[in-house]
Amino acid sequence: MISHISFHSLPVTDQDRALAFWRDVMGFTITVDSDYMPGMRWIMLRPGDAETQIQLDKVEAMPERDKPAIPLIAPDVAAMIDKIRSAGAEVTTKPQPAPWDAETTFAMFHDSEGNLVLLSSR
Repeated sequence: MISHISFHSLPVTDQDRALAFWRDVMGFTITVDSDYMPGMRWIMLRPGDAETQIQLDKVEAMPERDKPAIPLIAPDVAAMIDKIRSAGAEVTTKPQPAPWDAETTFAMFHDSEGNLVLLSSR
């Protein structure tokens, strides 16, 4: 039986900029930041005590931007969006009740690399 996802790769074009965003704005902790072969850097981050991590995967071409690249949970979506907005990130959907569940609040924003991120209260 699968217990959890080990990590999710998030495509980025600038690993340093993405690392600063996910560490300083989103509050993730760096678990790995090392070169693993010439020209390749392995960066893993974790939110809080979660088992699942994100990998900042350097890519040349960006993925589709009309669907979320990663869904995240935050107990206070509005407060997190305020922090994200104050850091200069583009908020595309302000906090509001989710159409799929009236008890869930959600918002969407673009991270430093243009990835669409879904932020949900559950």
